[in-house]
Amino acid sequence: MYRLLHVYYPCSDIEKILKKFEVEIWKERHGKECFAKILLPAEKSEDVINTLERHFSKYEGFRIIILPVEATVPREEENEKKEGEKERLSSEEIYEDLTEEAKFSFSFLALVILAAITASIGILYNNVAIIIGSMVIAPLLAPNMALALAATLADSKLAKHAIITSFIGYGIAIFIGFIFGLIFKNDVNIQNLGHVYLLLAFSAGIAGAISITKGVIETLVGVMVAVALLPPIVASGILMGQYCIIPAVGMLLAFSINVVGINLAAVLTFLAQGISPRTWWEKKKAKKTSWLFITIWLSILLALVILIYFYEKI
Repeated sequence: MYRLLHVYYPCSDIEKILKKFEVEIWKERHGKECFAKILLPAEKSEDVINTLERHFSKYEGFRIIILPVEATVPREEENEKKEGEKERLSSEEIYEDLTEEAKFSFSFLALVILAAITASIGILYNNVAIIIGSMVIAPLLAPNMALALAATLADSKLAKHAIITSFIGYGIAIFIGFIFGLIFKNDVNIQNLGHVYLLLAFSAGIAGAISITKGVIETLVGVMVAVALLPPIVASGILMGQYCIIPAVGMLLAFSINVVGINLAAVLTFLAQGISPRTWWEKKKAKKTSWLFITIWLSILLALVILIYFYEKI
């Protein structure tokens, strides 16, 4: 997997600056300003971008545009990975992708409504195929991954967008389930909560974070995240509409523990992959924020596990 960087910078010896990275560079000069195209493996892009920023960030016209490369001809020989080399996309690419996807939009609203309607029908008629179909269209991966990334980078703006988008999505899902519960009185098949849900949530969180950082197809991973979130939140709404309050509380507990598990696992995965801000003072702040979030998530998780334990005794 390759990236092509378009770099606008004040003319200088960019080959010398990037010599240690062994990347291909093509330059053009326009008076005092230069333009360079840099072809490099995706895993090197973050280090190259950080190096260029350190040298040129004070220059007013400095800009880097990052483009994905579908293929190159002739085909590049696959080089052996060097020790310590990152096996993920750059933090800049990950941040941009999640910032756009986590923002509330009409398409997000439409997909949540359609997913909740489909899930409600599947749950009421105990049709697994329909429930799976609802998970395919549920756009719940990006907001959760964006919140985890915001915690890792100490980015309050991204966290705000992710929380607002998530809560709107959850609110719509539970409201649609509630409407279906009022209209239809079919029995809802409630499974024993157990703590296996937590394993599902952790698996979904880790898989989601890896798919984001690797730049692989996210659709199937999104289904996995939706498995942990969509059925319990919609089922709780249906049960509320049918005035089955205690079972509805159980579904909300299952949903809550899954949200916490997904975000906790995603934060830990981002940290394990070395996702961090560029400057040392931002890294210091992000480290404190990350561990604060981890502590909060663990505390909430412990409280939910205790609540589920007592709920199952009812």
